[in-house]
Amino acid sequence: MYGSEKTVVASVALCGVLGAIAFLFADWMWFLIDVLCIVMLLVPYRRDLGYRYHDRIVRLTLLGPILAIVFAILYQFSDIEAVSVLETPGYMYMTAGIQSYQCYLLGFMFALVMDRSYGLRMTAPWLIVFSLTFTMMMSAVDMFFTFGLLYFEGYPVFNEDFVDTEIYTNGLLMIPPMAATIVSAVLSAILYRRLSVYDKSHYLVTEGSQ
Repeated sequence: MYGSEKTVVASVALCGVLGAIAFLFADWMWFLIDVLCIVMLLVPYRRDLGYRYHDRIVRLTLLGPILAIVFAILYQFSDIEAVSVLETPGYMYMTAGIQSYQCYLLGFMFALVMDRSYGLRMTAPWLIVFSLTFTMMMSAVDMFFTFGLLYFEGYPVFNEDFVDTEIYTNGLLMIPPMAATIVSAVLSAILYRRLSVYDKSHYLVTEGSQ
């Protein structure tokens, strides 16, 4: 059964809500991820590709926005910011981890569409590599946004700006790639097991088939 329209609408709506929140709080990384997710979810409908993502993939895209919205609420109404890990706010690790999860799904969905419709034939290992690479690429974009935010808020980010222990900003910049490495490694292991049982065509279903 291909992804039901209700599930797609729910995922797009959640991404839209999270994107609006991200825009209001100038969280450009989440805003970018939400826009990309909406585009990828709607591509099969707008381009009339003749197939849809399987419902199991669409359902997985619901988790990221739900968790992100919950964390946004907790951030506003609790002391979650006070919890630190390795001298950096713990919620930043969680946020980066959720973003990496969503980016991995986006990479996998993008790879499936490219494989099915645009002649980029990929074996199961290459699907995994593509998804992992996409996640790491997006973590680099996250580092860029973090760097810009720290710079414009006056934090030391260049070598000549550091004084004594102010090098802690390096830890903040390393959070996105660290989270992306861990999350993508775990998801790649899971996807490898799934692709060893189910063919890649299992995740895309032709319209009209069951």
